[in-house]
Amino acid sequence: MTKIIISLIGYGGSGKSSSAEYLKENFNFSTFTFSNVIREYAKEQNIVLRKRADFANTLAEIIKEYGLDYMLTIALNTKSNRICIDDLKLLPYAEIIHKLGGKTIAFDCPAETRFSHVRNHLDVAKYPTTLRDFLKNEHEDDAAILGKNLKFETTLLMKEADYHIDASKTLEDTFNQLENIVRPLCK
Repeated sequence: MTKIIISLIGYGGSGKSSSAEYLKENFNFSTFTFSNVIREYAKEQNIVLRKRADFANTLAEIIKEYGLDYMLTIALNTKSNRICIDDLKLLPYAEIIHKLGGKTIAFDCPAETRFSHVRNHLDVAKYPTTLRDFLKNEHEDDAAILGKNLKFETTLLMKEADYHIDASKTLEDTFNQLENIVRPLCK
């Protein structure tokens, strides 16, 4: 059976993680989230994650210690034939995924709508409580340098995505669009 790899791209609060869970529950995808590995590493190293840039800086440490391919290798080495990678941000990872026949899905959603989706989220390091801080946090995340010639490329990856979802409406609408993309890929 051919392995199906889908990567979800978008900014915080656009519905990527909810969509990854939807794929897991409805299409039997195994899901991988980079931030979970970052949180685990931060806990082991006693690193406090206070804002999104802290996640990027911790990722830079992981890459320095284990190499660029470390996290993607974990994601791709699952035994499942259906893999969903939640929150793809690195161009080298996207290139590898495309070479393997994977598809990318961008979640297009205005900042104000994304903030309204997460304003009561418990993880204030990733999702601050004011729109101003939410946008500042996002900007700092985008500006983080992860290594030589390596930074987050969310905007570029979204532009180049294989598919686009208008995530500015309801989550149910987002799931319907997702299903219309994924169902033919799973046949």
